[in-house]
Amino acid sequence: MTDEEPTPEDQPEPAVSDPAKLIRLGTMLQTLMAEVRGADTDEESRRLLARIHNETMDELGTVLSSDLMEELSEFTSCCDADGVPTEAEIRVAQAQLVGWLQGLLQGLQASVIAQQAAAARQFQQLAANRRSIPGPGGPGARPSSLPEQTGTYL
Repeated sequence: MTDEEPTPEDQPEPAVSDPAKLIRLGTMLQTLMAEVRGADTDEESRRLLARIHNETMDELGTVLSSDLMEELSEFTSCCDADGVPTEAEIRVAQAQLVGWLQGLLQGLQASVIAQQAAAARQFQQLAANRRSIPGPGGPGARPSSLPEQTGTYL
């Protein structure tokens, strides 16, 4: 059989399986950064922030493709230490994560715009091809939507 359907293994893994969740996580991190920026953080609050950071990374792992998750994990390991991270480590990790997520979302938006433009070009090409194909009976034939009159009556 020549028209085999592609198997799930043949189809590429989507970059983001749940864009809404990705946006929620990014918004939460941005808000958290704004709140923490002006506050003094003691050891317990830094421990909590590190836990939130690690839980966010785990959640991102459920919506990102494996290659994106690998890319992200390359530079967000400062909170993985057994000890309590410093305030600066937490802020750097959160800023990296938010910046990376913003870049990812902008990249996704650019991809969608490019796909829409490609689809519009294909549609225009299809419409142009359709107009250039003569209908039944040649270019001077009567449009098929009008009934042909064959009698003496109107």
